[in-house]
Amino acid sequence: MVELKQIKHFVAVAEELNFRRAAERLHITQPPLSQSIKALEETLDVKLFERNTRGVQLTKAGEAFLGESLEVLSATHRSVSIARQAAHGDIGTLRVGYSASAIFSTTLTSALAHLLTERPMLDLEIIEGNALVHITALKAGKLDATILRADLNEDSLSGLSVSRLGDEPLFVILNRGHRLQERSSINFKELDGERILLQPATQRTFLRRQLETLADKAGMSISRVLEVPDIGSTLCFVGAGIGITILPASAASMAHGLITIPLAGECCSQPLLMASKEGNPLSEKLRELVNSQPLTGM
Repeated sequence: MVELKQIKHFVAVAEELNFRRAAERLHITQPPLSQSIKALEETLDVKLFERNTRGVQLTKAGEAFLGESLEVLSATHRSVSIARQAAHGDIGTLRVGYSASAIFSTTLTSALAHLLTERPMLDLEIIEGNALVHITALKAGKLDATILRADLNEDSLSGLSVSRLGDEPLFVILNRGHRLQERSSINFKELDGERILLQPATQRTFLRRQLETLADKAGMSISRVLEVPDIGSTLCFVGAGIGITILPASAASMAHGLITIPLAGECCSQPLLMASKEGNPLSEKLRELVNSQPLTGM
């Protein structure tokens, strides 16, 4: 079997065409270098060099072997470099989960943009889902970090590193001309009878559960619901006058051309959290960047 050390010895002699200079370049003495080349030729069962009084010349086999040897050394150096970069989190894949409207948080997107600018070889994979699904995936090693809106108990977050990034107020989003558009704030009770655009119940989002709880506290039920799978479509339907919706501040800031009014009352805000597993250099760097961002708000 050919050893990497033998290939390095061969390349040095092939480039110097002189055993003494090659030995000096390799910081070894000449006898072990000669023995290494002889062992290599025996292993390959070919003659790599012609030795005569005028010096050393590559044979045809040696010339061919030199090209391949240079590629081997280049690949080796590249592999070492990649391994070191991966150990420091400079390359690889960062898998980030997010729950629905959390993707609109500039706290998250600014941190991701900074990280990708700093580490251009990094691959980013983002996965949407609800908080409980992402926490399970995080603990199973299928995610590196997750940004979510949820008020989870300590038991569900055990074994994870959690940063609370702030709280976002909720906004009622109306189309222009709506009967409530002049209000400085809106109580949930005032939305009774309105068609409210919500994420599907099957998605089990924290926002939908929170709004249903607020409706109960206001002594009303959300009876007129249109389920819309994504926030972009929801805002389009609000603009068309099909109904109204309620979103946290960062998502409400995307409601261009619509009316956004704070939802009044207690518990009308949403916590924004980042959870990750310790020991992953990529997720730790993301957490560091996220924590350095201003708290999300509007």
